[in-house]
Amino acid sequence: FYYNSIIKPTETMKLAAAVIASTLAVSQAFSVGPSVQTAQSSSTQLQAVVDRRAMLATITTATVAAAATPLPAFAEYQPKFDDLKQIYYLGMSLDRLIGKFENADTIESGLEGVRMFNKDPNFYPGYAKNYVLKLIKKGGDKDARVGYVRQACTLVGSTETIMSGGMADATAQADAIARIKKAQGLIGKFLEESGVQDEKIAAYVASH
Repeated sequence: FYYNSIIKPTETMKLAAAVIASTLAVSQAFSVGPSVQTAQSSSTQLQAVVDRRAMLATITTATVAAAATPLPAFAEYQPKFDDLKQIYYLGMSLDRLIGKFENADTIESGLEGVRMFNKDPNFYPGYAKNYVLKLIKKGGDKDARVGYVRQACTLVGSTETIMSGGMADATAQADAIARIKKAQGLIGKFLEESGVQDEKIAAYVASH
């Protein structure tokens, strides 16, 4: 919309040329021939024509120069921690889930959290996609970084089945914890490739 509201350089040059031709034609059509004018009148008329031509040449030069001036570029997006902090907080919160699954007395408490998480499994992938679209503008669904978060959420959500239904033995606990740690690693890959330079992210990536 912004671009289309500006006359393109070629259109501007054509318009300026048309204005020049039209103005000169009019000035010549209404000029009186030298045969019926005094020498002084002829000199004054000639000077007026020269002045008009000089003025039109100046306007044309300014118009073409303005048309050739490039449009100001939009500011490039700078990755910010606040725009992806929910992914970071998810990764950190999984440490607590691991702690609950490691203790038989707190497994059910951990499962309650996973059940809540599974009520909206697309929240974090959608959040990640919105962030990535700030960087690449289109194709967010196919971006590997969105895939990391999607896989991480699938792994976390799958622990509900593993740990419920009377199947929470030592093997199930180990499997669930391994999945959560893998999810944390995938979240770390997303954060590492996000473009955000932040001490918290660096510490997370180093520890997962």
